[in-house]
Amino acid sequence: MIWLLFLHLCALITWSAALLILPVLIPRSVSELASCGPDGTDIARLWFTHLASPVALLAIGSGTVIFIVSRQIDAWLLVKLTLVTVLVVCHVLGGLLILYSKREHATGVVVKCRLLLCTILSLECSIIALVLFKPSEEQLLWFL
Repeated sequence: MIWLLFLHLCALITWSAALLILPVLIPRSVSELASCGPDGTDIARLWFTHLASPVALLAIGSGTVIFIVSRQIDAWLLVKLTLVTVLVVCHVLGGLLILYSKREHATGVVVKCRLLLCTILSLECSIIALVLFKPSEEQLLWFL
């Protein structure tokens, strides 16, 4: 079980870092037209497809196995899983923002990236606080 927790923690840290860096990479790849792949793929797309998405699947998969093995269902855990679901939606929105930024008349890419970055950062801070404090049901009302 300890190896599974270690794997989950490493995957979460890497996924969190990849998600925080992604909104910074998207405007740079648009403005500089940076291509680093053999087929001209930009750095943001490579970052998303080769790092962020596989590590996200690893983090979610290992977290699911931990959830099944521990058989522990608390109120804070259900709130955390809800926040992780919203984080997955932000992950998908990051991928859609990469595709949108490649359009010919894409507008407001920088503003959308900043909004995504702030949302991801607030979600990750909330998840960390929930995991560290593990509030009871009564305390959870104050947390929300």
